[in-house]
Amino acid sequence: MLIAHLRAKVELRRKPHLRKNPTVIIDRSLGEPVIVDYFPSTSGVVAGMPLEEALSQHPSTTILEADEPSYRRVFQQTLQALEGISDRVEKAELGTAYIGIDGLEALHSSEAALLHTLRKSIPHDLSPQIGVAEAKFPAFVAARTGRGSNTVTVPANASRFLAPRSIDLLPLPKSVRQGLLQFGLHSMGAVATMLPELLIDQFGNEGRRAWELCQGIDKSPLIPTTTEETVPEHITLPLASTSLELMLTGVDALLRRAFSRPTARGRYASRIDIACQLHGSPPWEKTFHFRTGIGRWEDASSSIRRLLENDHPEAPIEEIFLKLTGLSEGMGEQIGLFPDMREGLEPRLLEVERQLQSRLDGNPALYRMTPIAPWHPAPEMRVVQMPIDPLGREGMRALSLPNPVAVKEDPEGQPIAVKLKYGWHQVTHIEEHWTFDLWWLPAPLCRAYYRVSHEDGQQVTLFRDQHENRWYQQAC
Repeated sequence: MLIAHLRAKVELRRKPHLRKNPTVIIDRSLGEPVIVDYFPSTSGVVAGMPLEEALSQHPSTTILEADEPSYRRVFQQTLQALEGISDRVEKAELGTAYIGIDGLEALHSSEAALLHTLRKSIPHDLSPQIGVAEAKFPAFVAARTGRGSNTVTVPANASRFLAPRSIDLLPLPKSVRQGLLQFGLHSMGAVATMLPELLIDQFGNEGRRAWELCQGIDKSPLIPTTTEETVPEHITLPLASTSLELMLTGVDALLRRAFSRPTARGRYASRIDIACQLHGSPPWEKTFHFRTGIGRWEDASSSIRRLLENDHPEAPIEEIFLKLTGLSEGMGEQIGLFPDMREGLEPRLLEVERQLQSRLDGNPALYRMTPIAPWHPAPEMRVVQMPIDPLGREGMRALSLPNPVAVKEDPEGQPIAVKLKYGWHQVTHIEEHWTFDLWWLPAPLCRAYYRVSHEDGQQVTLFRDQHENRWYQQAC
């Protein structure tokens, strides 16, 4: 099974508005930025091309930084889906997997039904291509030649199927492929007609392998990938922010959720991986190892917090991914003679929450509010709300969000009337006026605030968004 352009497909999930724009994904790890993938609308660009060369063809190209952790996560989810159908799944390079299907036809009534099940296990937007053969290399070539949802099956005479294919598909060093081209061997059929001894004399063992592959002979066994048991969790932050406290709050929420899962309950994790999707910057990753294992989210949080205070992302965080790995059965813990009443409060709150949920169709009833930036001039950036139940439906949510409101202004742009729930109200007095301009944020905030009184004596806080030239009522 081959998922061509996996990186581009993952990015299109996030940025579907770029589908028709020339867009490239680059990797800067080796110094000079190099293209690692590109969107379908970017003609003439190939993987491995320097960014400068791509821009010479498409000056208005959108440039995306490669987010390898996200691509690996999507591919890992794909492998796990395939492992639910076959116990023989081998992970190859990103986007390529080999699946042993012999012997499984009886479980699915036919091979065609089995292949249909395999395809349906993968999200439709990844558009997997499937090739079927008696060996790995012919199956790979068959998948590369497939189009759309068609499965390509290699006939018994694999060499005839491979004959017209380019030698660029051979999994051999570039120097060997270039050497074959210099001898005028452009297709696999041309290589197959050569005496193997001549190729061995010229290229050694790689020459023999080239001849065998072009004959459809691939002796490499299918080696199932051993998948380590993990507990993955993910949260989208309500706002992109550089606040360390917001990140720590998100990490705590994920730890609570992960250690509450049946898979992790009562077990110890030897490793915790955290990855952050950043705004306008490459992703950030960090791995935390625990020599004796850790079995409570509170202990994990305490250790991780100390380390993150000195090593955390500098760019605004949009999403956080966390994964427990190396799960094992832990040793029994000695129970203290005197119970800790503080530790007993959380289970009691959770029990009350579950009882309330049973009366509210499973909706959260109790929440925990956590200050993340009490000093922030925008009220909605100061506190976040999380459900008490770590496995609840809702995630992290910002509070005090502003709502659009209609306002009449005087010639100087100050409010003189505001339309509230029960109609228009005249502003009788401006109690307070202040402004701020946070131009450096991912979504810059430039606001002019007015705390005003209207005729019935009530006070309302309004602000004009200077970027949108629009009025809002600020909940406080």
